[in-house]
Amino acid sequence: MHQLPPSVLIPCNVLLVCLSLLTFHHFGLTQWNWLWTLVALAVVYATLNMYRQLTGHGLFRFQLPGNWQSFARRVLARYVVWLILIYGAYLFYRLEPYYAGETFRANQWLFEKFLHYYLILGLPYFALTLICKHSAREDFYDPAIRLIHIAKQISLQLAKGAPLGQVFRVLRKRYNRKVLLIFLMRLYFIPLLVTQVYYNLFYGLQWYGQYRSDHEWLTLLLVLTSCAWLLDVINASLAYFMESRWLENRSRSIDLTVSGWLVCFMCYAPLNFITGSLLPFAPSVVTYQTQDLVVNDMTWLYVMKGLEALLLFIHVCCGLSLGTSVANVTLRKLQTRGPYGVVRHPGVSTKLLFWLMQAVFYRNFWQAKYIVGYIAWAWIYIARAFTEERHLKHFPEYREYMRKVKYRFLPWIL
Repeated sequence: MHQLPPSVLIPCNVLLVCLSLLTFHHFGLTQWNWLWTLVALAVVYATLNMYRQLTGHGLFRFQLPGNWQSFARRVLARYVVWLILIYGAYLFYRLEPYYAGETFRANQWLFEKFLHYYLILGLPYFALTLICKHSAREDFYDPAIRLIHIAKQISLQLAKGAPLGQVFRVLRKRYNRKVLLIFLMRLYFIPLLVTQVYYNLFYGLQWYGQYRSDHEWLTLLLVLTSCAWLLDVINASLAYFMESRWLENRSRSIDLTVSGWLVCFMCYAPLNFITGSLLPFAPSVVTYQTQDLVVNDMTWLYVMKGLEALLLFIHVCCGLSLGTSVANVTLRKLQTRGPYGVVRHPGVSTKLLFWLMQAVFYRNFWQAKYIVGYIAWAWIYIARAFTEERHLKHFPEYREYMRKVKYRFLPWIL
């Protein structure tokens, strides 16, 4: 089953962001109400997937339980496992010094509120999910069930007094390792993205308020830039925070190679601080001062920033085309339409072009360290694309996709 078409996903996200900014501009942004943007997007995706299911094109089907006692045990088991995981993540983010500071405060707010509502709504959620989104295959591969199986096998071996090698033999199974790695991957990315949702909302509202006062072109561009990044991080935050049958975004596989994870994490905090210290980041030369440009002219600055905002929006649309299947080092659903029907890695191409567009018209960019730094960062992202394909080529549908879409980065060229 493929992802929803970009012609549906992109307008839904744009409309939601516009409504969110107007709502928060009117009512104000607090440490809690910004979370409704994520909730609203989840509801939109769930509604679209339910419509597809009702028209006979979904992955799941309705089925009332035959044995209500067994059904209640299944619901309770999932509720307890996810309660332990959510509470464990909440404690980790609260106690770990790196995540406990002001920088990731929005992430702590999210988990506090989510845990509160989960305690109340978790049981009815799982009951409704198992009825409305029935799938025997999904039941078997459900992460909660896999974790129960792992815990059960380890407990049985410990009770027998088995040696450690035999106790943890269950972790040698590929799918069990996959489940644990997916939790680690989500634990890493959720705070990075969730924090950006809050701050992009905050700064977007600030720039919008300023634009209503000064009506300056550059202020409008800052509003549009904040909205573009907000589109990107809201969709990605939901994709990492919640894997659900309602969103139809369960991870089918995850890269199990060290090189795949390393080349990915080199691009994200905190490891990208090390990468950036070794390889100067070209967009760091960007300012809003005309005297820093190759052509010292305000009109040229307006035109350049406008083109930059347009290219950023095109890049963000590539991510939105994936819906909640956007995620690093994993496979969820394939997207074969929109930009992904032209090249296999449009996100990489547009990001590298965006960085170049940002920096190339500034005088400081034309130093050896920034030119070499840009080329090195480009190679890192190209390497990410290659490691991603190395993982995805294990699946016949992706090999078929590669035959249909022959070019990785630029159509008819590369």
